[in-house]
Amino acid sequence: MAETSSHYYERRLIREIEEVDLRIKELTDERAALQRQLMKARWENDSLKDVSRKNSGNRVMIETRVIDALEKTRSKPYSSSELYQEALKANFELKENTFRTYLHRMKEKGIIESVGRGLWRKIPQN
Repeated sequence: MAETSSHYYERRLIREIEEVDLRIKELTDERAALQRQLMKARWENDSLKDVSRKNSGNRVMIETRVIDALEKTRSKPYSSSELYQEALKANFELKENTFRTYLHRMKEKGIIESVGRGLWRKIPQN
């Protein structure tokens, strides 16, 4: 008899764990949907009206975040990881390797410069 109630208890706990897992999945899906809506709202920003490709919009938002962060403290350079954390606020799905290519492109355009290994600052515009 004790063995039967033990099996019942185990099955009940397993069922409850499965229900929690299902709720977690539903909440994760809901979170992702809300984040997509947030990205759309940011997309509608005035600075992105002329951007036609999704990747270009993401790039513009990320570049804007990087420039804003670098302009806040002109006295000290930012590390790549600090800038990456800022960029994640613009695009939560941004991969670190993609971000590095954005930094490299910004460097090639003369917007930012490297002042040491992994340290960046904005190039003053005349």
